[in-house]
Amino acid sequence: MRGQTRLAWSLDYSDQAEAALEVGERTLARIAQAGLTGTALEAEAQTVMATILTDTKQIARAEASARRALALAEATSGGQSAAASFAHNGLGTVAYAQGRYSEAEHEYGIAADLAARCQDPADPAVVNQMASHAGTLFMVGQLEGALSEAKRAANHAAAHLPEDSPLQTLALGNLGAILLTTGRYAEAQKALARVVELEGTYQAESWHYRAISLSNYAGVLRRLGRLEEAEALWLQAARFHEKASIGRDPASPSFPLRNAADAAQERGDLAVARARRDAAVAIVDTALPEDDPERARTHMERALTRLAQGDAHAALAEAAPAMAVLRRRFEADDVRRMPLEIGEARILAALGREEEAWALAQGVAQRLETRLLDATASRGDLVRFAPTFAPGFAVAADLALRTGREEAAFRYLQLANMSDIVVVTREVAARAAAVDAQTAELLRSFQDRLHRRRALERENSFALSAGEGPRAARLAAEIAANDTEIAALGKRLEREVPSLRTLGRPEPVALADYRAGLAPGEALVAPLLLEDHVVTILVTRERLAWGQSAQPRSAVRGQLRTLRASLDPASPRAIAGEPPVFAYEAAHGLYQALFPEDLAEVLVDHRDLVYFAGGDLAGLPPALLVRDDAGLNGARVDPAQVDWLVRGHSVRIAPSLLTDKRAWRSEAGRRRFLGVGAPVSGPVGSAGVDLSDLAPLPGAERELEALASVFGQDRATLLVGEEAREEALAALPLEDFDILAFAVHGLAGGTRVGLEEPALVLAPGRGEGAAADGLLVASEVMRLRLDADWVILSACDTASGGAPGAPIFAGLAAAFLHAGAHSLLVSHWPVRDDVAAQLVVRAVEEHARGRDAARALQRAQLELIAGRGPDGAAQPGNWAAMVLVGH
Repeated sequence: MRGQTRLAWSLDYSDQAEAALEVGERTLARIAQAGLTGTALEAEAQTVMATILTDTKQIARAEASARRALALAEATSGGQSAAASFAHNGLGTVAYAQGRYSEAEHEYGIAADLAARCQDPADPAVVNQMASHAGTLFMVGQLEGALSEAKRAANHAAAHLPEDSPLQTLALGNLGAILLTTGRYAEAQKALARVVELEGTYQAESWHYRAISLSNYAGVLRRLGRLEEAEALWLQAARFHEKASIGRDPASPSFPLRNAADAAQERGDLAVARARRDAAVAIVDTALPEDDPERARTHMERALTRLAQGDAHAALAEAAPAMAVLRRRFEADDVRRMPLEIGEARILAALGREEEAWALAQGVAQRLETRLLDATASRGDLVRFAPTFAPGFAVAADLALRTGREEAAFRYLQLANMSDIVVVTREVAARAAAVDAQTAELLRSFQDRLHRRRALERENSFALSAGEGPRAARLAAEIAANDTEIAALGKRLEREVPSLRTLGRPEPVALADYRAGLAPGEALVAPLLLEDHVVTILVTRERLAWGQSAQPRSAVRGQLRTLRASLDPASPRAIAGEPPVFAYEAAHGLYQALFPEDLAEVLVDHRDLVYFAGGDLAGLPPALLVRDDAGLNGARVDPAQVDWLVRGHSVRIAPSLLTDKRAWRSEAGRRRFLGVGAPVSGPVGSAGVDLSDLAPLPGAERELEALASVFGQDRATLLVGEEAREEALAALPLEDFDILAFAVHGLAGGTRVGLEEPALVLAPGRGEGAAADGLLVASEVMRLRLDADWVILSACDTASGGAPGAPIFAGLAAAFLHAGAHSLLVSHWPVRDDVAAQLVVRAVEEHARGRDAARALQRAQLELIAGRGPDGAAQPGNWAAMVLVGH
């Protein structure tokens, strides 16, 4: 009979709920006929029946079965038993189906802990309990706990279950979904792609679970910029839901339609978005009670689409009852409630009720800020929540400006642009504020351990996604050992210098303090993308000004995509050997959107710009924006005649608005220079990464020699050719060098098999291990000890994020800043080495003569535009790729 119980469970899990119900009821009847009522056999059968009855929407019977199962389990096996674990899991399933998520989390948590202690590790139920608990932790807003539990489930599944087990895909799918929600897109993409593959192979008829996995995978693709693919997969997931018989989560069929509506709205197709919203609302209105929070969220999403369609009154009529439910059912700081309250504020503002809108948005923004900057929260939480909270802070900044609250607007501007690189600059500030070198080193060790944990977690996720159980287990053990070190260092810091840990939190800079730090003629330019317009904040020593353009977010994103595509070295024209046709109209349209006419008068008097932006706008080099469209209508445009922004302004990219208090070297002529480049590398690095397509860099050695001549041979050190090795670099006193230049290939993370971090390609070492693999990856850069005024990365794509979908500057740029660099010269896309060489050398020459770094770069760019460089260098794809990042 136990075999029949397990068969019923397996049928239900395989999306055959009616067949499972028949087997389950027959099994209970046989137990009664055999006189086994009240035994452990009945307890197990009742637990399975509770799940089956839930899936067939017989909730009252399901709850009765679950409660009887727990009573029998405790009576026959004890409260601390595998049977009790199974029964608590059944109660959790019933509570979850009714939207009682806190209760479900409690029951699943008990079940998971009992399973880990009392059940055979090879029993699939252990993973089931852990994965269910992870899912409900997520539903109650405990994202860090959810991620930890999902990792535990996936590691356990990899170690103890076969590849074809449905629990293997459940655990990995849960992990992928939570990684997606917490912004770790590269890891999520690998995990969810693996789940989709395994389910298609082994569980082809499990339509419910396949729909969920496909929908989650589409979510990753959307975050990676592959919106059309994502939209198609969401629609396919919706069709899978139509085939499914499982009903334990009645809101689930609405999710892919809601996501597909988001996609349509993002590309500006409001009619299609509205039709999908209507279909999603029809599903939840049929399946869920009026006070269900997921039903309310679905209605609130449709209200915001109504707002986008221009019907603010209808939007408010639908939003008001929905928000009343959400306020009753969710705590004030719940991440499922706060973004929708921001949406409600937008509706009020559209109706002219700006003070009401500000009051609502300010309250939400304060709660978001508390959640984001809580000193007890992990660094990972801070970095991962930031993109989720950014739209709310942007709306709060916009409303603050509209109601005359400049200080609040400046604060929320900074919070809207929170990112990994902002956190890094705060960590560096904490070290600089240390009272002595020993304390600074202690804090550096603590920060390095935190970064190490992130790298190990990433590797563990990739190992799980690849089905490499032993490697995943080894990495899990390394994470545990590293956590022990983190805890020990944390206790020392709290005991010896308790204030330093909170100093590392990215507290926004006050407006007055920032204005005081600006130089005469210098201005901060900070654009914010909102749903239906763009707001740009401009700050000078004298004032804060702001302006707006009516371009919606979808239009600006479209222009950004068009502009970047015109610079793509992999475009068909570029592959054919022809220069890409630059998107001049998009460059001019973006200038109009980001530099509205309201700010023109202020800009005229400020030639040095500090550009501070997040999200999509962070990857835009402002220098190539076109101020005037005169002469852009012809078949061929002469770049030398175009009114580029760089003609009137130097540009520096601000990683944060925190002022760097560290002292710069005094005399250019006394600086020490280190150049690394022109490495000799094989077709395959010793790390197993294919490097066969990397072209030689004939100009790299000449570039470094030219740079060395600027400083004098007695103050320059070069590592070129075979000497450009990691071991040789590590052997140098790097803190003694004021300027470092790497003339090598740069690789973005996730773009090659075996390469999950961004890296600089050096020469292979003479030993073994990571230090000799010829790849200086971001996590290794972070462990360097630098105190350089300038680090120059004249390599391809060194401004990119750490992995696909990661924020701009979150990769090598953030790593070098963490290591101690004051400023960086990095590239947004691959650069010709002859152009990069002239640009870098001329910028350094001008800087060595006393010119400000940003103006030195501006002068070098203008020379290329004027035709004083290699053939074709005047094209913006050549001169505009490199940007100055730093203080």
